[in-house]
Amino acid sequence: MANILIVDDDPNNCSLLKQNLEKCKHTTISCYSGLDACKEAKKSVFDLVFMDIHMPGIDGLETIKRLRAQGFSGKIIVVTADPSSANARQSIKVGGNGFLAKPIQVDICEVAKQFLS
Repeated sequence: MANILIVDDDPNNCSLLKQNLEKCKHTTISCYSGLDACKEAKKSVFDLVFMDIHMPGIDGLETIKRLRAQGFSGKIIVVTADPSSANARQSIKVGGNGFLAKPIQVDICEVAKQFLS
């Protein structure tokens, strides 16, 4: 299955995504900041990233820009509690591939499958 990076400053959100993605046999690594995500993406190959927008330090949108500048070509799904259309448009503009609102009320395994195929 896939190697997935989860980026969210809230450990509970990371844990919930991790549990659900591992039920469908994906391998996950969690990072709690954008800077840590950029470092991790240099060390490991990821097929998919779930990215929070609002984080201290560099936010999710800036993190997406940096990941793309580093050469990350996998899919990035933005996950946020602020699902405004402006955030959705901005996340796509900076290199995101999809957008989910928190709390996540869809089958996360199906979302991963869709973006991995």
